[in-house]
Amino acid sequence: MQDLPTPGLRERKREQTRHRLESAAIEIALEEGLDHLTIDALSERADVSPRTFFNYFDSKEDAILGMRTQDDTEQLVSEALEQMHPDTVLEGVLELLTTVGRGPDHDLHEQRHRVLREHPELLQRKFTHMGRMLAPLTEGVRTLMTRLSAEHADDAPSAAHAQVMLMTCGAALRAATAELARGHRDLSTEASTILLRARAAALVRETAGILK
Repeated sequence: MQDLPTPGLRERKREQTRHRLESAAIEIALEEGLDHLTIDALSERADVSPRTFFNYFDSKEDAILGMRTQDDTEQLVSEALEQMHPDTVLEGVLELLTTVGRGPDHDLHEQRHRVLREHPELLQRKFTHMGRMLAPLTEGVRTLMTRLSAEHADDAPSAAHAQVMLMTCGAALRAATAELARGHRDLSTEASTILLRARAAALVRETAGILK
């Protein structure tokens, strides 16, 4: 009897299929336009069946944006937290959101932003999806807040505090992204990501000052 693939091999094959689907969706959107992108067309280009497509994504827009399941998001959050060493909670939450929002397929990042520049209406779907990933992101923010306030261990941040921080930073990133997009800035570079975080942090601080 043939041995079954190990979980690691299965996961790699799954990621390869996901990558082909995302690449196909982005390529067709750039070459032919969003209106010509269909499930059948991108499935054919990725060499999978339309039925297989729906094992990975709910829609063609989700394939373009590289939307992830909640389990995938939990893994991305965990991996991001291991690599992060922010000085403040605000910086940490903004870094976490931009890292998770970018996803693991960095080679598609620039092409994806080209599609977003041509079809800014997709930004709404992206941020709506981030809202659906509230639970793992909130837990990630709470972990960050706890880590950076270790000296106040008796007053650990609650889930409510983490959620407010998450939503505040998410709104700031959305506003900052819209500002930069209106200026036709290339949002795919590391420099632009740093600028985006800085502008979002400034918006949060400015708004907090207005609320005093």
